[in-house]
Amino acid sequence: MARAPALLLAVVTAILFSRAYPDRPPLGHTGGFGEPTCARCHAGAALNDPGGRLSVEGLPREYRPQATYRLTVTLQRPGMGRAGFQLSVRHGSGDLIGRDAGALKAVDDRVALGDSLGVHYAFHTGAGTRSSLRDRATWQVDWKAPAGGAGLVVAHVAANAANDDASELGDFVYADSAVSTNAMADAPASPSPRGTVPPAP
Repeated sequence: MARAPALLLAVVTAILFSRAYPDRPPLGHTGGFGEPTCARCHAGAALNDPGGRLSVEGLPREYRPQATYRLTVTLQRPGMGRAGFQLSVRHGSGDLIGRDAGALKAVDDRVALGDSLGVHYAFHTGAGTRSSLRDRATWQVDWKAPAGGAGLVVAHVAANAANDDASELGDFVYADSAVSTNAMADAPASPSPRGTVPPAP
């Protein structure tokens, strides 16, 4: 009879670990264009708790069509055991608003790519959940800008500073965004302030 509680505990532990998404998070959780963030599953504090910080850098204020830029996502949180992220870059204006803008490319084994409903996402791998430095995780991905006719683009990123207890509890979720306009456009659209999310189409 003692085997039943032990078996139940093993099953529950396996479920919790699988739901912690150490290798591939569910796509469509960047916080942009009406999407939820990682906070839909992970719980611990309000979004963007002041004890940590998330940033996405490398997206210029103005991009050149079909040029490639290296984006760096950095998550900082004292005491985090593991970390994960998800990023997309989409059109922020015009007829293509909310759709893929350009192309993403992983540059090392910390990042993988996937697509959902026509949108491509960069996200952490199992190797990418380990901190780069103490209390700090970074991920890099190359972004190739779209062709000349595109306008405003917006990068959305969400990240989870996890406590590494193989569950969705006690984690801290952060979100950020960055915008860029077409340097070759005659009259580029005014970018939204950093950190804001354009309304869903």
